[in-house]
Amino acid sequence: MWRSRARRAALAAAVLVLLGGAAWVVGYSDLLVVEQVEVRGVDGPLADDVKDAASVPMGVPLARVDTDATAAEVETVADVAEVSIIRSWPRTIVLDVTPRVPVASLDAAGEWRLVDAEGVVFGSTAGPQDGAPVLIAPATDEGTDVRVAGVTVAAALPPRVLRQVDRIEALSPVDVRLVLRDGRVVVWGDQQDAARKADVLTVLLRTPATQYDVSVPDRPTLRPAPGS
Repeated sequence: MWRSRARRAALAAAVLVLLGGAAWVVGYSDLLVVEQVEVRGVDGPLADDVKDAASVPMGVPLARVDTDATAAEVETVADVAEVSIIRSWPRTIVLDVTPRVPVASLDAAGEWRLVDAEGVVFGSTAGPQDGAPVLIAPATDEGTDVRVAGVTVAAALPPRVLRQVDRIEALSPVDVRLVLRDGRVVVWGDQQDAARKADVLTVLLRTPATQYDVSVPDRPTLRPAPGS
């Protein structure tokens, strides 16, 4: 009995020593330290900006890298929507980035910027981006709700209708209008029932008119074109 207890105690002590040694190797030794930072999901200058923002120190144990703090730093880069920080053993930190996707172009005080589906203003371009309609809306933080109302329209429209849109004018969250490339105007209203409004508008556009009002999609109206 005494020998059995002694063996169990010795085994437990050996296990504790092994666990302690493993913890030291992972958390404090120079065997599993950061030697490389890899960026996935984006490349070019944006990848460089992400790496700079992360500021992952070389030579520290992977286990001691604060992934939450690193992610928070990377998300300060305007073009980044989300990021996951991955410890790739034995010596690499991976920054797995999801970039923002532009759904509209916006003229912000003479500088063309991009807007994503959450109304976030980011990036810059020489002019309106192909495939992203022009959004007329405030570019300030206070205008986020107005921009969201505008880009909700862009997301709801089928491609064949979106291609006809010259610009989306978001005057307020409840007053959004579309100006088509041929000058026709669509009174959209707020962002509610966006899918229903898009379906109704698709049908209405088959009828010649100067203005289409789908703000109340169950009671749409139109202003006939002269001579029709």
